Amino acid sequence: MNDLILYQKAHANKWNQLLHYFAFLFAFLAWIFIFINWRVTIVLALLHYVFSWVGHFCFEKNKPASFRYPLIGFYAGFSWFFIRTIELILRKRILPK
Repeated sequence: MNDLILYQKAHANKWNQLLHYFAFLFAFLAWIFIFINWRVTIVLALLHYVFSWVGHFCFEKNKPASFRYPLIGFYAGFSWFFIRTIELILRKRILPK
């Protein structure tokens, strides 16, 4: 849970959060399309990084965690994405602010 809290602190800007939500949506879809069409997977993976990096460099003014800690960035980002999706569906806050 500590990694998820640190992830949220590095993504405090609302625009960065929005970009990251779509970035991880693209990444999730890329994992699905890996079995269907590898070209779509590559495009979705590239979109994931573009959206994430724009969020960090333009809005947060920090470096993505994946530069130093790729595994933590991967699992914390996907955990945040899935929990945030559940929050949107249930219209109930699960993650601390």
